[in-house]
Amino acid sequence: MNSESVLFLAALCAAITLALCLWAMPISQKLALLDVPDERKQHRTVTPLMGGVALQISVVPIAVFIALFFSTPEWSQHFLVWTGATAAMAIIGLADDRHDLSARDRLLLSFLVFGSAAVVDPLFNVRILAFEHPIFFLGLGSGWFAILFTALCCVGLVNAVNMADGKNGLVLGLALGWLAFLGLRAPPELAALCSILFAACFVLLIFNLRGRLFLGDGGAYGLATAIGLIAIATYNVPGAHAGRMISAEELMLLFAVPVLDSMRLTFARVRRGQSPMAADRDHLHHHLQSTFGWPGGLIVYLVLALLPAIILTFFGI
Repeated sequence: MNSESVLFLAALCAAITLALCLWAMPISQKLALLDVPDERKQHRTVTPLMGGVALQISVVPIAVFIALFFSTPEWSQHFLVWTGATAAMAIIGLADDRHDLSARDRLLLSFLVFGSAAVVDPLFNVRILAFEHPIFFLGLGSGWFAILFTALCCVGLVNAVNMADGKNGLVLGLALGWLAFLGLRAPPELAALCSILFAACFVLLIFNLRGRLFLGDGGAYGLATAIGLIAIATYNVPGAHAGRMISAEELMLLFAVPVLDSMRLTFARVRRGQSPMAADRDHLHHHLQSTFGWPGGLIVYLVLALLPAIILTFFGI
């Protein structure tokens, strides 16, 4: 797939996303995807939840188009598995936006989606941890343990991203940084997916920063799934970093801040006798907002989240 085709499809994805954002309120009213302010949600007005809709209408169809008309048979299969998992997780998130699914149901469905992707396509299954600094390899086997480990990592990332989605610009800013990082390392086929996702996220970010729309669980779940699976696929492609396109420690650093904050919150809630999924204002972005204001806290969060992997990558520390 040449660069002109990638640019055209990224521009098309951006244009479709722009149209959806401009019509966000009537679309969300029709689909009953609206976020209403309450004691915990402190935004001023009823706001459309458009992230999952944008993924389903702009990103997913273009990814299927790439799979069918611009890919080899092998990569076509990879793209269709990626698209199916992304769409399925976005649907789970959209269902939660509308009907408030239980935490148990969300977790079970999430494990089913990621476990199925790992079983169907080895490109999305982590079977060995390959570290570059220092060089170290840890085999996970090729059976159910590797599948369980992969699903657990993916579900953890999805829930971490969903927990981080509490301030405008945060998750979409992270997504743009992650996609830029992965796009530089990924093979051309995966770089094309990074490009169309980047285009959609960039348009969504403009409207999100202005408070015109929120990602919602549909957007957070779908976006985290799309990026997480691209990261695993890039990791599983042969390259110059511990035999991979990207090493295990680079991936760990790339997603470390939201994941560690999610683990901290879960542990703190359990200690207080609360559900791990309970809502509060103890998130890292809440503390950064209190200290630096907003968007100052947003800038600090993004620097904390993205700088370690960038330093490791470009300076070889």
